Amino acid sequence: MSTRIGPAQATALYVAALLGPGVLTLPALAAAVAGAGSLLAWAALVAASVPLAATFTALAVRYRQVGGLAGLAEIAFGPRAFAAIGWCFYCAAPLAACAAALIGGQYAATALDAGHGAALAVDKRPST
Repeated sequence: MSTRIGPAQATALYVAALLGPGVLTLPALAAAVAGAGSLLAWAALVAASVPLAATFTALAVRYRQVGGLAGLAEIAFGPRAFAAIGWCFYCAAPLAACAAALIGGQYAATALDAGHGAALAVDKRPST
């Protein structure tokens, strides 16, 4: 078994990471707005994501340093860009984790027919 990730595997990982949370929310949101045409819009989103994934894969294969997007920004624009991108990620990651948890909770509540409110932990005590 190979321990290296090639361009095809890296592209698949990126597409899965990008589309994973969207699979839970996008179909329902799109169907509410666009109706049956939402499937076509979703397919277009997937198709548009592939070139982006291939671009990041090619960059990762060419520049094998640690640092992800911030590391690529450092190569292109210098250490200040690395710091800016790093801080943006550091501040956004907790919010993204909360959003993903909420989306997952809503998905589970819907699947279990527990109602929209079951996805949130809300204090129902009257204020004093």
